[in-house]
Amino acid sequence: MSNRIYLKTTLRVLVIIIALFQFSCKSFYKLGVEKAKTMSDNKLYSGLIDSSLNYQTLYVKRFAANFSVDGISKSFKGSIKIEKDSIIWIDISATVGIPVARILITPDSVKMIDRLKKTYLIDGFDFFSEKLNLDLDFDSFQSILTNSIFKLDNEEKEKAFIRSFNGKIIGNKYVFISEKARKIDRKLKKDKLDKLDKYNYQRIDIEPLLMRITDIFVKEFDTSREISIKYRDFTVFQNRKFPQRLNFEVKDPKHLLSCNIKFNKITFDEKLRFSFTIPDKYDRIYP
Repeated sequence: MSNRIYLKTTLRVLVIIIALFQFSCKSFYKLGVEKAKTMSDNKLYSGLIDSSLNYQTLYVKRFAANFSVDGISKSFKGSIKIEKDSIIWIDISATVGIPVARILITPDSVKMIDRLKKTYLIDGFDFFSEKLNLDLDFDSFQSILTNSIFKLDNEEKEKAFIRSFNGKIIGNKYVFISEKARKIDRKLKKDKLDKLDKYNYQRIDIEPLLMRITDIFVKEFDTSREISIKYRDFTVFQNRKFPQRLNFEVKDPKHLLSCNIKFNKITFDEKLRFSFTIPDKYDRIYP
């Protein structure tokens, strides 16, 4: 083969490789390029609901995560299955592939198998929220995993979301801020910190291009706890826009917890099995 023919053949192979690489790599939506336009709170909320994730089941076939508590980090991988409003199933393995744990969460219970210690636990949902240092119920946890809107303060469940938040435009984003934010600002300016215990502050940032949530920030004044949730790398999985990265951080005066998750493959509305069998030789532990 002459040098000229060899060069042409090599160039064609390179072009094909580059094309395949570009095709296989997911493209992400660029955030912050579309300006938010003035609209009523009702219209903003309706637009957010209309563009929210529509599913009956969600299957994260592969995810990779880094979890850190007070400076001690662990990396793991696994999969997640969700049957909307009913079950959240999480399977966790070490990065080398060794099975570590399996968790089955329902609105009123948490079941967990520790494959390394050969133990299992059955408890109410409060156990899960205590371990994560988060005052969340099942609906809120499901919403965090699925990039959906939620209201942290559940004391007034009968009060509609739209009457609990005020819509604003900050920068190029729509923002929902809890209605008590003005009262909080006034008390902060007057240095009346002891008057803030009964308040929670929640902010939800919404990207105009996608009408999807990109950031959530919560401040609980009674516990001096801050919760930060970020959604990034929005792409398309089975014609549905979804973030490929989820980062959350919980901070209070004594502890700092953070978790960074990358979703590698997601499918929707498959018929799922939520296998969860406790081996006879496993010992039950009690929190």
